[in-house]
Amino acid sequence: MSTLRSLWPNPQERLLLGPFYLANGLSELLNLIWPFQFAYLFMVMERPEWAVMPLLMESGIALIAEIPTGVLADRYGRKRMVILGKLLSAVALILVPVAVYQPGISQLIAVSGCFGLWGFGQALASGADESWVVDNLAVAQRRDLIHSYFARLNSFISLGAMGAGVLALLILLTLDIDRFLLDGLWVLAAAGLLLGTLLLRKVPESRPPPNADNDAADPATGMSPFLHTLRVGLKVITGRRTLLLFVVVMVVASLPESAMDDAFDMSLITKGMDARGLAPLSIVDNLIGMAAPLIGMVLLRLLGAPRLLGLFLLIPALAVCALLLWPALWLVLVLYIALGFFDCVWDPVASAHLQTMIDSDTRATVSSIVTHLGGLMELLGIGILALLMGENSAALSDMVPDLVDAFAGGASEPVQIPVTAWGLTVPDLAIVLFGLSGLLALPFLALTARDQRRADSTAAN
Repeated sequence: MSTLRSLWPNPQERLLLGPFYLANGLSELLNLIWPFQFAYLFMVMERPEWAVMPLLMESGIALIAEIPTGVLADRYGRKRMVILGKLLSAVALILVPVAVYQPGISQLIAVSGCFGLWGFGQALASGADESWVVDNLAVAQRRDLIHSYFARLNSFISLGAMGAGVLALLILLTLDIDRFLLDGLWVLAAAGLLLGTLLLRKVPESRPPPNADNDAADPATGMSPFLHTLRVGLKVITGRRTLLLFVVVMVVASLPESAMDDAFDMSLITKGMDARGLAPLSIVDNLIGMAAPLIGMVLLRLLGAPRLLGLFLLIPALAVCALLLWPALWLVLVLYIALGFFDCVWDPVASAHLQTMIDSDTRATVSSIVTHLGGLMELLGIGILALLMGENSAALSDMVPDLVDAFAGGASEPVQIPVTAWGLTVPDLAIVLFGLSGLLALPFLALTARDQRRADSTAAN
């Protein structure tokens, strides 16, 4: 019974973290475009491989801005950066429906520009939001809630996303589908971000005293505060072997997630699934997303972070190999759901474990450095997917359904798609490659666990 009670936040947790849970959950609830985002671009762009170009721009801008915005958050306020980032992201989403109507190459430039602004907004909030919450908990002397926060936040986000999937499905089944309706989903997603910003506006920002060991005060050497904060953040990572190894784990583990969802969407559509099926599939996915982080909290107590993280890298890598034997629609559906469960456990456990290793005064900087490096890996993954698609551009163009017909139930027959390495289609090959790449993180995770055991043993003695 105590375990069941722990799955719902107690009054003090609701007081400290409730606004963050609510803001993120409501933003996801109105993000009705999310189940169809890649499919929308895949079918509306003039060339199918252009669908990944805006995603590359989004990741690239976020990558470039990630570390500078993290340093700014540490020096000038995490709350300020989070609110500004959400506002810019909302503007970017509103402009997407305008950009897709541009002709020729102007379409690619305009849509990529919107996604670039979106990436910059995400960079402003990334790292800053986690640091805002974790330091608030530290000042309130409730660091014990860090793991609970990351797990429960993912559950509330999934709850909101599940509601978005239900609303999207109802819209697709009950209303006449046209471009105006689909374009309006982007505007509704922007409204969700604005609502979340209003909910967080009155939440205070607290900071514990600086750690003198990190030499966080401005140096007397004339180095700018910005560069000094960045130098201290890098020193924190490189000066602690356990932290450095775990950073490598998180960076390498970013590759499987980089374009896996996009590859799954392509695989499902080209195997004959009605595009409207993405909505109920996202509902199932988010039901799992609600439960998985809470299950992860229980497994964390039983296995510990390193063992749990290792297990949840190994199993997905083995699972995707089934496509080598049965590249069927039903198996892709099963893998989509199963891998979603593993991701929803792995991500909050890894993020919380990282935060327990970082001091307050460089928290946003270090978090942003890790996110930046992970973004490099994600950019590589998106580039790999773009390369695979580009090599088969003509064949992919022939089998892309019309946007409105697809979401009105008009595309239901499987199509012939080029077979590449290992006898797999382009999307299936991407799924297998990205899934297997998670194994590269296992040796570094083993070294992290070994060093942590040594440190704990030394502290005990």
